[in-house]
Amino acid sequence: MLVNISREYNISRVLLSCLGLWPIQSKFAKRFLPSFCFIVDISFVPLEILTLYKHGHDGQMIFECLYQMVVTAIFLVKLLNQLLNYNKIQQLYETMETHWNIFTSDFEVQILKRYSHVAHQFTIFYSVMIYILAVMFITIPSLGPMLLDVLLPLNKSRPKNIATFTDYGVDQDEYFVPIFLYTSLMIVVGITILVATDTMHVSCTVHACGLFQIIG
Repeated sequence: MLVNISREYNISRVLLSCLGLWPIQSKFAKRFLPSFCFIVDISFVPLEILTLYKHGHDGQMIFECLYQMVVTAIFLVKLLNQLLNYNKIQQLYETMETHWNIFTSDFEVQILKRYSHVAHQFTIFYSVMIYILAVMFITIPSLGPMLLDVLLPLNKSRPKNIATFTDYGVDQDEYFVPIFLYTSLMIVVGITILVATDTMHVSCTVHACGLFQIIG
């Protein structure tokens, strides 16, 4: 049941559960959530390709599009890696759970807990830092001009921008809300994939370090 793993790596467990990647979930969650996250992020790729096609003469737009496509590809690769190696990862979690059940002396448990605490501290720091940066990345270009219009109004409203440089083929001001919501969802899903997988990989590595100290 992964009782010890769920307790020691609770933040990573919650994040992975949001993506449908935690072993102890319903079949519906395991199938629907990863599919939804994959569709949300990969739907951004055709928009970037279209933007490159329409603005191929603009060097800055080319750089921004390629950069955004690379970041999106990283999100997708991390998600697909979890899905394609699902059984191996589940076996890894079960092995870690077995370690917590095998090493039961006070000395051994103290070492395991010390290293799990290191992983927990890293998870908190990494998660908070990445999500704060993501919120700033999303809100400052979009909501910053709206706030300035209230605090320091001009004769006309300041233009509202979207966090990503993408040509949606529609009037951005007229469809600002749906574009903003879609972009925000796409970024949050990608960031959650990044944080969930990275923190759990680090936790597994730190756990292995604890095992080396126990048997060393």
